[in-house]
Amino acid sequence: MIMKYYKNVVDGFILSISRTYGITRIKADEYNAILSKISAIPDTPEGYQCLLVDGTLEWELVELPPEPAPDPEENI
Repeated sequence: MIMKYYKNVVDGFILSISRTYGITRIKADEYNAILSKISAIPDTPEGYQCLLVDGTLEWELVELPPEPAPDPEENI
C-alpha cells in the first residue's frame, strides 16, 4: 500500500499534517521533518503561540489577539 502524506498551510504557516487527507500532498521525508519539529515545539510565554513556518520549518512566536471583555449582560 502506498502511503500518502499531506500538509495544510495557511498564510505561510503549517497548521497540520496528515496521512489520510489534506490540502497539499508532500513526500514522506518532508512529513517526517515536520513531525519532528512538531514534537519539539518550544515553550511559549502566555499570550503567544508558536507557528511553524512553511519552507523553513522554523518556529515563529506570534502574539495572540486579546480576549474580548465578557459581556456583563450575558449572565443575566
